[in-house]
Amino acid sequence: MEGVVEIECSSTLLRIDKRHDRWTRRRGGYIVPRSAIPNTVRELKPEGMLALLLEPASPYCDLYSFAGVTIPEQSKMIIEVVGAGFDASNILRGDIQPHERWEVSLIATSPSRPRAIRSVHQTSLVTSGEYRVTVDKRLAKIGARSRNPAFPDAELKAGHTTQLIEAGRSFLKDSHQTLLLKHANRYTPVPEKHVTAFARFVGTLLGGLSGYGIHLGSSSFAASLIPKRGLTFWDFFPARRQEAASLYPKSEP
Repeated sequence: MEGVVEIECSSTLLRIDKRHDRWTRRRGGYIVPRSAIPNTVRELKPEGMLALLLEPASPYCDLYSFAGVTIPEQSKMIIEVVGAGFDASNILRGDIQPHERWEVSLIATSPSRPRAIRSVHQTSLVTSGEYRVTVDKRLAKIGARSRNPAFPDAELKAGHTTQLIEAGRSFLKDSHQTLLLKHANRYTPVPEKHVTAFARFVGTLLGGLSGYGIHLGSSSFAASLIPKRGLTFWDFFPARRQEAASLYPKSEP
């Protein structure tokens, strides 16, 4: 088929989705060997979940990750950022404190066009001590996922934080995914151009939806800056359930 590229992979990135359910105890966002895919899909089906199988981009190799919330009535967007070796779920699920916050001021244009950017400025930046705390929390989560990928919270709630941190550090070393370890002692702030690019893509998406008569209120967006892939969007979700329903295909009569 024209425009389709086939990629031979021994593993895949598993993401999950469930209609009308923003959060579930089960987590996706981890690498699954190809041989385990049939069992994983069968396991998810009784829970009403979709298994989304993507190119195997490891969540431990993201350069920066972004979570943004649009506030249309104020013509602005608030963007939270985490750095190298972290992923978007860390801020979406409140696992750690964001490393930076930015505010993007928008110029309202016609409903059928994206909103132009008026200004972009940083509003907060993590301190060195706060950053090292987030590194330990990230390592503990990685250690928990190495033991229980779908339900890491169960491992975290059981305690043994020191052991989980060491398990996370060992996992990264053994799998040669050492980006977080290389940046464990110092946070490097995100270049403004990446924040601006994220905001522009959000504006383009909202403008595209408005062309179909869909005008969203406050909504969240998540993306990561991935080596050799650039800015990759993971999902977006309107705050109002009724608006979220407008994005689903209509049920067959």
